Amino acid sequence: MFLKPHERLVKIYRSRKLFLIWWPFTIVNFDTCDNSYLVDLLVASEITDPLPLILTMRRYRDKRPIEPSPSVEAPILIPRSVGPSTIMEMIYKVKKGIEVGKDREASRESRPIRSYRYQAFSKRPSTLEEAIANPISRGILSEILSSMCISNNKARIISYNPIHILAGISRDMKEFNLFTDKKIRSINHEIYVLTNEHIKGLIEKYIRLSV
Repeated sequence: MFLKPHERLVKIYRSRKLFLIWWPFTIVNFDTCDNSYLVDLLVASEITDPLPLILTMRRYRDKRPIEPSPSVEAPILIPRSVGPSTIMEMIYKVKKGIEVGKDREASRESRPIRSYRYQAFSKRPSTLEEAIANPISRGILSEILSSMCISNNKARIISYNPIHILAGISRDMKEFNLFTDKKIRSINHEIYVLTNEHIKGLIEKYIRLSV
């Protein structure tokens, strides 16, 4: 299934030389929450560290039509098989990591908060281990899980609907956008996904074929 993007947006950004590609997501609902969320299936299938998965998830509110075939001619990325259990396993790894980080913090002397703030703004964590070591990034992850109502180990996915959404990527692999009823720039995709060597190589292959 394919989310139909706003036609005017596609025309504008195609003219700006963004490479268009259909990106695989799934719309999920948890039994603990009324909201729907977009989960990146390529991230879930190709990146083992759960940090990028959590940081690229977003609330799904789109009202654009969902169609059985793509409305824009562009390559279609097909992820390796990923199911709800894989996604929940990665979410629970983050939850457990947060708890471990809090326990470590409590067992040693507190460091000056200024140093943590400096770390948070000078270098983004690249792995879950780095994220849970910093109380600021750990707090951000905790807030993300709370927004999804993941407060215990009993939450489960009750709705799982794969969908492709049109993405626009700059040819220097520095910019990542999604096209729905508006253009959504995803900084976390730029930081955590376009820098992954396997995913980057996959996209570059399609870019070369389009020339």
